[in-house]
Amino acid sequence: MIALLCISAAAGCSDARDLPRDSQTVGGITIYLGVVPAALVRDHPTRMGDAGALHGGTIEGPNSHHVVVALFDASTGNRISDARVTAGVGDSSYDHAPDRELEPMLDNGVVSYGGFFLMQGHDPYRIHLEIRRARATRPIQTQFVYEHAPDG
Repeated sequence: MIALLCISAAAGCSDARDLPRDSQTVGGITIYLGVVPAALVRDHPTRMGDAGALHGGTIEGPNSHHVVVALFDASTGNRISDARVTAGVGDSSYDHAPDRELEPMLDNGVVSYGGFFLMQGHDPYRIHLEIRRARATRPIQTQFVYEHAPDG
């Protein structure tokens, strides 16, 4: 138990730049992360107030980003479509539990999970994910780093 606490503490103190950027395997799940400016989301309205806006929409501007997560069983390669995924985004010191549930999205018959987040600064962002599966006794928690160059 003490060893686990020490490992967790050390992981929380690591530099965000040392975190994975786009994929990792944790607890038997291969996780792929994608982040794009909301303005680049195609085929879906994204502005708040638009009927049918993806994830309820987001504010317009260069600081709004779409975070997308795809999950696969690491041993079989099968896509995982029965998870609940929550995410949190913050600066390089961000280390608390995720605060927003990502919505399941069906695209070309496959499920991924997504949501909009504001990213306004120049520092690297930590993206903390928590993945819960129906039969799992514990959620999987992991972090990624995302660096971008905001306008303005």
